[in-house]
Amino acid sequence: MESNVFTDEPKSIFDRSCVEIDLEALKNNIREIRRVTSPGADIMAVVKADAYGHGAFETAKVLLENGASGLCIATIDEAIHLRRSGITARLLILGGIDVARYADAVRYRVDLAIYDKESARMLSDEAVKLGGSCDIHIKLDTGMGRIGFPADGSSVDEIEEIVGLPGINPYGIFSHFAMADTEDDEYTRLQFDRFMSSVEELRKRGIEFTKRHICNSAGIMRFPQMHLDMVRAGLILYGLTPPGCPKPAVDMNLIPVMSWYAKIVHVKEIPAGTSVSYGRKFISSRTTKVLTVSVGYADGLSRRFSNGFELVYKGHRLPIIGNVCMDMCMLDATDLDIEVNKGDSVLIFGKERLADELADYLGTINYEITCDVGKRVQRIFVD
Repeated sequence: MESNVFTDEPKSIFDRSCVEIDLEALKNNIREIRRVTSPGADIMAVVKADAYGHGAFETAKVLLENGASGLCIATIDEAIHLRRSGITARLLILGGIDVARYADAVRYRVDLAIYDKESARMLSDEAVKLGGSCDIHIKLDTGMGRIGFPADGSSVDEIEEIVGLPGINPYGIFSHFAMADTEDDEYTRLQFDRFMSSVEELRKRGIEFTKRHICNSAGIMRFPQMHLDMVRAGLILYGLTPPGCPKPAVDMNLIPVMSWYAKIVHVKEIPAGTSVSYGRKFISSRTTKVLTVSVGYADGLSRRFSNGFELVYKGHRLPIIGNVCMDMCMLDATDLDIEVNKGDSVLIFGKERLADELADYLGTINYEITCDVGKRVQRIFVD
């Protein structure tokens, strides 16, 4: 049985399953990002999806205290949660929200991405009605094909009309790279050129923005000449890098922030010919030591890890046997030559066994792995 040297042990007392969030690692990562980012560029920390599963409010505080100027989120409810928790920094919703929530955006001082004229008019009307205003960021589609005004010069008149509406402050203009984490630099440079051409066309009309931003995590790492006035740091805040991303322009010491553990709740031996878990997908061929672990697909451990994927116990890789259940899974510890006790912890991923390994096994990306850790998994913040 394969054995690696692992020092990734839980520091905390927990119930059945927990993720430890290493706030010192988070501080290190935002400081590293600040070190490699152009001095004139602000850093917006992306804390959408509960900070990729790490806990939005708790991470936001640390990030703002250590170099971030503001926060990017995905929904108005994420923004309201941060405001009600005491966060006063700039908040930017990167996508769209329903027009019924525009009043909340004005009341809670949330920047909105604008990418069509009709939405801008309705936002203007709402801001005027409330006697307030809203900072907006014009979104350009330079090649992502998702949302945004076409970056081909055809929308200049519309944008000019939007920035003149009452109750709207044209604070930013931005786009999003589609392939900055690949070897295809040509497409990234094409996107950047489209973006800068559009910005220049608007400037000729007398329309200028306080913040121009296009770099995501991969852009920050690989294209320092494209940092402009602001960058949006996402995955690298949490100590992971975009899968397949080429070498950064400047070396960065990023430390994974999240470690996921679960407890052994039962230890037993079963005779040969005994089935394990639903569907009888595993039947023992010998006397087998089985560890039952308190983590399952309701916690975010995909059922696709059934029958083969390994969890880590004191540096030893132990395979899952049978199907992963909703709340538990079982490990084969037959060849383990050390004592196992009920209440001991197993590691799912962490600093030395990265979430990338789980992503590779499932054919997905590390973003999805951390985001999928369930809400019932206890978050413990370690400083």
